[in-house]
Amino acid sequence: MNIRLEKPDDYVAVERLTYEAFLSLDFPGRRRMDEHYLIWLLKGSKSVIPELCFVAEQGGEVVGHILYTRNKIKGADGSEKDGITFGPLSVLPKYQKQGIGSALVFHSLEKAREMGFGAVLITGIPEYYPKIGFKRARDYGLTLEDGTAEDSFMVFELVTGYLEGGGVLHFSAPEYALAENDDEGYYAFHKRFMAGYLNMEIGG
Repeated sequence: MNIRLEKPDDYVAVERLTYEAFLSLDFPGRRRMDEHYLIWLLKGSKSVIPELCFVAEQGGEVVGHILYTRNKIKGADGSEKDGITFGPLSVLPKYQKQGIGSALVFHSLEKAREMGFGAVLITGIPEYYPKIGFKRARDYGLTLEDGTAEDSFMVFELVTGYLEGGGVLHFSAPEYALAENDDEGYYAFHKRFMAGYLNMEIGG
């Protein structure tokens, strides 16, 4: 397996693998499968950190992907800290449970630490990420903007003590909310995506 930076040439493959990776996955609070729409929306977004967007290749095929965006942690005293978020993290179904997802996470965490970032804050599958070192955000006094801190809200400190004092996570990328709430945009995109996806399937 080879992990490398994502390139524009990878976009179609990444949308496809994201769709397939989340096709049979479900978790609390999920309205629909819109992760491939989110990936499409984030292309070219100013919130994306290109130096932290990686793909995993196996036999020349793109089989995994991770993408990072910037966020802000606002303290009760009005202070702000920079943070980062990854997601979606995607691995093609036939390559899942082989360590590809965790390899992408560990590789990108190390690069993020080298770049000087202090913490990664995510919302994800609560049973998976603690196995690779993530902690519950509420243990650091952190909440989401709506004041909640469910098990799915997790953090990984890249600099010890960086999250001291807690605060509220503010996602800087508007695309996350758009992917979840823009029904018209989602269905228009998904219709186009499926037409292309099915054509690729038929054409082999």
